Amino acid sequence: MEKQRIKSAAKSFGRLLAALKSAAIFALLSGFGAEAFCQTVITQTQCDALRIAPSENQKFYTKSDIKFEVLIPNTNANSIQLQSSKTLPGVTMRTMRKTQDYGDTPGTKLEFWFTFEKKGDYQMQPVSLLISNRRRTISFDPITVTDNPEFLMPRIVLVFPDDTYFHSDQPFDAEKPFLNAKVGEKIPFTVCLQYAVLLVQFDWELPTDSIFTCTKNYEILEIKYREKHISDELIPVADFEWTSLAEGQQRFPKIRLTATAYNGSRNSIQLPDFFVDFKNKESEAAVNTEKKSRYDKSFEFYDNLQNSLAENDGDEDSKNHFENHVSEDNCELLAALRKKERNDLFNWKKNVKERAEFEAEHGITTSINEFFIGSYYFSVFGLVLCVILFVIFIVKHKALLSILTSGLIVFALVFFIFGSIQKSKIFAISKGAKITSIPEENAKVESKIGAGLRVQVIEEAGSWIYIQMGESGGWCKKTDVIYIN
Repeated sequence: MEKQRIKSAAKSFGRLLAALKSAAIFALLSGFGAEAFCQTVITQTQCDALRIAPSENQKFYTKSDIKFEVLIPNTNANSIQLQSSKTLPGVTMRTMRKTQDYGDTPGTKLEFWFTFEKKGDYQMQPVSLLISNRRRTISFDPITVTDNPEFLMPRIVLVFPDDTYFHSDQPFDAEKPFLNAKVGEKIPFTVCLQYAVLLVQFDWELPTDSIFTCTKNYEILEIKYREKHISDELIPVADFEWTSLAEGQQRFPKIRLTATAYNGSRNSIQLPDFFVDFKNKESEAAVNTEKKSRYDKSFEFYDNLQNSLAENDGDEDSKNHFENHVSEDNCELLAALRKKERNDLFNWKKNVKERAEFEAEHGITTSINEFFIGSYYFSVFGLVLCVILFVIFIVKHKALLSILTSGLIVFALVFFIFGSIQKSKIFAISKGAKITSIPEENAKVESKIGAGLRVQVIEEAGSWIYIQMGESGGWCKKTDVIYIN
């Protein structure tokens, strides 16, 4: 019994020693921890080196909480008290928090949340603090706040290669051209959408007297991401190229979008009317000099060409059809002019004149006019009208009128058949097509049709086409011509 009491007392004494040892270790560690924040009182000079800066990875939008923070080194959180924080008009401090930081630089982290009512540049008033019963002030970094996309309506933004931007809601001088360009010069630009979650519809109007091409469409994805993450980033929709064929001020192509805003509303947006001033490529010095008319140049070119052919009668190259040096861009412009001449229902004479002047200016001697597609539609209308009248006269027993109307039907039918045949023909502009007798890569080039000349496409075989000009014809690559139809 005595031995058991001795053993029990020994165990109790051991537990007491272990407890004392643990308490000593804890006190020692607490001492080191206190020593880590123990310092001479932080000076105002040291506070002047600190800045209350906005936290990273956040957007500075109006009507949203923007977080600022600063780390005061070697201080204990309990030793810091906020004395005052004067705010500017339209700025509200939502809350403030201080936490002990045990990172690489131990100290106290102060965090502030502010809300700004209006966009602009802000320089906040310094914060007044008591640090270990000493008054100190710490300044803020300046901040630029922008409008919150959550409360803005979607808008169209045009982006040009020289980093020029046009916003659909921006104020501008409608009388002053937005851009200056040359006739025939390509103007590339990107249509973007801003302050939107989803693109619902996208369309545009084709401008007159110009070439307007959509070169790329973008996929607008990540709808759920944009719903959760409000952003003012530009969302690309499509790339375009615009080339004017006429001189003077031209209205920029009408572009319309329907998009869903961050608040869920559906909005229709379109570009306002603004203009681009197009000028001819001729220099002012050339304009002031005496020049021959474009038609005179055309005949002079033809006469010189005939003389050259007569002097080089035995030369194989001289047998090519009107060899010239018309550029590929001019061939594209000519194809566009002929397409307009063919399909424009209201300005046929004007279009013929413009195309003829263009050909004369660039030494293209062909004078074949395009088939006016309006005459085909007129023949269809005339044929239908004659048939209706014929039926009416038959029903009313008007024999003489029925006979006259039947004659008109025959005439209209002939005109309709002729128009259908002409409408079905396919024409193109040669870019300097190399003609071969068979559609093969290794075939010998028999001749060459000069750039800018109009040819008829008779047959297609893969990447090859059979073209004809006058009585001669042959095979060439599709890429050697520009289709008119």
